[in-house]
Amino acid sequence: MVKDASNHLTMFINFFKVAIRNLFRQKVYSFINILGLAISMTACLLIVLYVKHELSYDSFFPNADRIHKLGLERKYPNYVTFYAAVPHSFAQAMQNDFPEVENTLLIFGPNKNAVLTTQTSDKEIKSFEEDYFLFADSSFFSFFDIKLIKGDKKTSMATPGQVLISEAIAKKYFGAEEPLGKTIRGDFGELKVAGVFEALPDNTHLRFDFLGSISGAPFLKIENYTGFDSQTYIKLTAGADAKKLEVKFPKMVDTYASAQIERELGKSWEDYKKSGNGYRYFLQPLTSIHLDPTNIEFTITPSGNIKYIYILSFIAILILVIACINFMNLATARSAERAREVGVRKVMGSFRSQLIAQFLAEAILLSLIATVVALTIAQLFLPMFNTLVEKQLQFDFSTDIFLGIIGFALLIGIFAGIYPAFVLSNYSPVVVMKGNFTSSAKGAWLRNGLVIFQFMISIILIVGTIVVGRQMHFMQTKSLGFDKEQVLMVQRAFTLDKKSRTFIDEIERFPEVTAAASTSTMVGNRDDVFGQQFQPEGSDEVLTVKSMVMDDDFGQMIGFELKEGKFFSKETNDSLNILVNETAAKTMGFNDPIGRKLSNMDLFRAFGRPDSLNVPRNFTIIGVVKDFHFQSLRDGITPLVIFNYEILGIGANNNYIAVRLKPTMAKEAIAKIENLWKELVPDQPFRYEFLDENLGRGYAEEQRSGKLFAVFSGLAIIIACVGLFGLSAYTASLRTKEIGIRKVVGASVSSVVVLLSKDFTRLVFIAFLLATPLAWWMMDTWLKGFAFRVDLGVAAFVTAGIIAISIALLTVSYQSIKAAIVNPVKSLKSE
Repeated sequence: MVKDASNHLTMFINFFKVAIRNLFRQKVYSFINILGLAISMTACLLIVLYVKHELSYDSFFPNADRIHKLGLERKYPNYVTFYAAVPHSFAQAMQNDFPEVENTLLIFGPNKNAVLTTQTSDKEIKSFEEDYFLFADSSFFSFFDIKLIKGDKKTSMATPGQVLISEAIAKKYFGAEEPLGKTIRGDFGELKVAGVFEALPDNTHLRFDFLGSISGAPFLKIENYTGFDSQTYIKLTAGADAKKLEVKFPKMVDTYASAQIERELGKSWEDYKKSGNGYRYFLQPLTSIHLDPTNIEFTITPSGNIKYIYILSFIAILILVIACINFMNLATARSAERAREVGVRKVMGSFRSQLIAQFLAEAILLSLIATVVALTIAQLFLPMFNTLVEKQLQFDFSTDIFLGIIGFALLIGIFAGIYPAFVLSNYSPVVVMKGNFTSSAKGAWLRNGLVIFQFMISIILIVGTIVVGRQMHFMQTKSLGFDKEQVLMVQRAFTLDKKSRTFIDEIERFPEVTAAASTSTMVGNRDDVFGQQFQPEGSDEVLTVKSMVMDDDFGQMIGFELKEGKFFSKETNDSLNILVNETAAKTMGFNDPIGRKLSNMDLFRAFGRPDSLNVPRNFTIIGVVKDFHFQSLRDGITPLVIFNYEILGIGANNNYIAVRLKPTMAKEAIAKIENLWKELVPDQPFRYEFLDENLGRGYAEEQRSGKLFAVFSGLAIIIACVGLFGLSAYTASLRTKEIGIRKVVGASVSSVVVLLSKDFTRLVFIAFLLATPLAWWMMDTWLKGFAFRVDLGVAAFVTAGIIAISIALLTVSYQSIKAAIVNPVKSLKSE
């Protein structure tokens, strides 16, 4: 047995020795194969690294499989919206009523643009502006076991007025001083540092530098089953079924929300539901939150999309398949030469199994070399890839990963080499030794089929790249119903308080400024608008709409178009006047909306003024603005009501001041505006952004995915061309004598090139016919994720077909011209 093992090892080593000799003997063939496989493996490695990271979100938390987040599908009479924030009182209700619920957690935030100050031991006041501030109740550590470097988990979140900070924040605020017990002040009062935590990895939907305690806060005892204020998590008992628990939610809503709706709106719960309103609560598994494809509002961090992960994974598989097809085609291109080798080996006594093993050894060797090259290329390009995907990915070369890569290389080698091994080892030595070797019709059909499949994939990817690019361009250039260009949005304008009007008046005197006005909303940012419920005059129905607040000048300054009526005016008190968009007027059934009344009872609660609850107010419609996109282009235009800032009360102010700048004068204007800000509120940081840039960031996920799609689609097309290059070489070698005869009887070089190229053109055309319906279905499905989208049309498909045929012809033309210019005497010479 030992002797047999030794013989097998010797034979195995001999296979690889012969494989190495063949590799060096056919340098060009080997280089093309290794390059094609290496490029495809590099693409796959980078995609796998990205996909693995995206799929790993929140999986590192203990008991992640038992933690779920409560989400809401809010059904309105004419549309549906999904919310990540839900009423906080449902947490206690679920814990009381459902035995499947072991514990609940409330998180509030994120609180962005929070200005925080602290005082060092030498009385120095430090002020910072922070974006990642969350508040949570005392259950936090039973859900998310973050590591505390300082502090006690049992007490740090037990009482309100305490805050945990990250290690980086501790160094930023307090340097080498002891942070515990120090005070941080903000818009929400004073907080005492109770602990320092180790930063979480970036593969979590939770992102925070500050975690404040709201345990025992009085507002939590106020009943709320309708206002969306809390990110609510539940931990199920071991073995509990989340889907079975969801079935109980409708009854929970009927039990708790109905009374509040009836009390606040003066309308029966059944009539409220019949008019088209509804609440469907659902559970998101913790590890699925990041990649949930649902278009959910008010998330803690921007979400990814599982659809893009599927697409990228599919592209990775296609790229790998294309590379393996290339190997097969290039091996076939050398079949005439290898056939003689097979004949000699068989005459010398080699068995077919040995020949199969030999050819597989060559394929595996090429795959292993390509893997080493791919790892090197992937490491070199990883920083660029990280920039593209906006991540900090790294290769983890642990033992498991290393063995996985080796196994991956062996699998690719076997997959790519299996067909050539069985085909080449099957040649008859009698036929090939006589010089009568020709390829079989079956082999030709298979090779042609592989080329069709390659270009079918390539055409789908080209169409995808074109359509994604067109949609991105459409979203960036579509008229939004307002003028987004040259608009500077000064943030935290409410800190100006009574100096707001002075600030605006002074800004408008700058020669670099066209106009300035205040607003509650960064137009186009859906998280800035808020929901309100109205009862239209003469109707029993309750209509839920989106709302915003603006001053007298904002509508004209931003470029809203007035369809009828008038805008707010400085000459009138508009505290009880409103504007509506076209969709709102239509939804309310108003043919003549000007002067009509809308009754509202809960408006002031949205502004934090509980003193006016349950007191109905009648608002008068004074104008209808043409529909504009106050949310993302993913969302349809829904009913909108615009309040005048006077509704906020004397001295109150909006969140933003919008400043329209003159072209080419932005730098000078910003410097002057900042100086003015520092004069009026020297203790507040000056923060701004341009409106068009903010809108662009709203489509970051689509833009990032579009770039990835384009890059890897381009790689797939390049790799496909390598395979076509090999097949064209094979075809030219088979028709060498035919070409010689044609040239002897007077055929021109151009006619020979056309002769050799037309077959490949036909294959690409067939690929185009097969790819078109599949590409249409795929891109139509993707575009349905946008409420406003481009039409597919035929241009993208025709363009993709032209590009594919052009690439194919360019690839084939080299071999065609090379074969056509060979001396016919040499072509007709017997070999």
